[in-house]
Amino acid sequence: MRYKRREAIFGYLFTLPILLSIAVFTVIPIIQAFYYSFTDYDALKQQMFNINVDPFMAVGSYLMKLPEEIENVDEVAANFDPVAFVEQLVGAKLPKRVKWVLKNEFNAKTLIEDYKKGFPSGEVRLGEFLVKYVKTGRVLKKYIPDFTGFANFKKLATDRYFWIALKNSFVFALVVTPIQTLLALILAVAANSRVRGVSFFKTSFFIPSITSSAAISMIFMMLYSKPGLINRLLGFFGFKPIDWLGNPYTALPAVMAMNIWTTAGYFMVTFLAGLQNIPKSIIEAAIIDGAGGWTRFWKITLPLLKHQITFVVTMGIIGTLQVFDQIYFLIKSQENVTMAMYIYQNAFRYGKMGYASAIALVFFLIIFSVTLVQRKLMEKGEVI
Repeated sequence: MRYKRREAIFGYLFTLPILLSIAVFTVIPIIQAFYYSFTDYDALKQQMFNINVDPFMAVGSYLMKLPEEIENVDEVAANFDPVAFVEQLVGAKLPKRVKWVLKNEFNAKTLIEDYKKGFPSGEVRLGEFLVKYVKTGRVLKKYIPDFTGFANFKKLATDRYFWIALKNSFVFALVVTPIQTLLALILAVAANSRVRGVSFFKTSFFIPSITSSAAISMIFMMLYSKPGLINRLLGFFGFKPIDWLGNPYTALPAVMAMNIWTTAGYFMVTFLAGLQNIPKSIIEAAIIDGAGGWTRFWKITLPLLKHQITFVVTMGIIGTLQVFDQIYFLIKSQENVTMAMYIYQNAFRYGKMGYASAIALVFFLIIFSVTLVQRKLMEKGEVI
């Protein structure tokens, strides 16, 4: 028992760096996202107290007076509105919590006295500058979003673009996953055959899966452009140039085609490993019994690849539902964005972190449910 306990301790010590990394970069962000989904967390509000300002110029521009023009400090301090002062500086409305602190704890008299004395001019953080004149500074040091309950989730029901993004994600998954799985299986069977140049064949189809998605997206952007290679080839057959990525009806199918091409090679390797693990004796016995090539494939090869098919379909569904980078680089119309892209837009373009977290939580539950149902069907053999 002592040996086993010591072995377990050393095992956990060796895995501790990885466990800590997972906790810091995965588990904690998931917990934070869950909490923020019930708040009005706004990234723009969080940054408002990190603005660099000159306190002397800030107070002077608000009071519209020079230090020597102030005769009665108490009178000026009594008419000083700290909320209006800060909102003028940051150019935005303050959260209720910050307004309350400023109204109740801000020491305007000390600020005016320092201004009249001419405190050192220089660039400082607005947060540090204000904390100096607030009793506690607990809110000004750190932005705390207001708890809004299920408000973000209620908003999803009437958000038109949320439903458009959800539909696009499901269409993407339902089209790409079956095609990429079938193509990967065909490529694996071809790569597993004993023909000349099969190594070059494997490499050619696997390279796209290890190439930078940004680089591939830029290449396809040029291919899909109006003067691009695809439109030039179509021009030989009398077709007019098509704006593949600018047209809402062709943009998403164009990205789907690119995604199939880049992922089929990766899943080909998975099927290839499964094919090479099939005992040759089984295939030879089937040949002796007179089974043809199609019969051997349908009755022997495909059932023995059940675990690989389950893995490929599961990873394919998860990957296609979460597709982001290719949409980010190639999609122009809001009508073609997917869920991952819509979450990014709300979080980093509009600063609505709380709403984006709510979308991410709902989307996670959808992916989890779809994956769970798919795996149950695959295990029962109802899919293949």
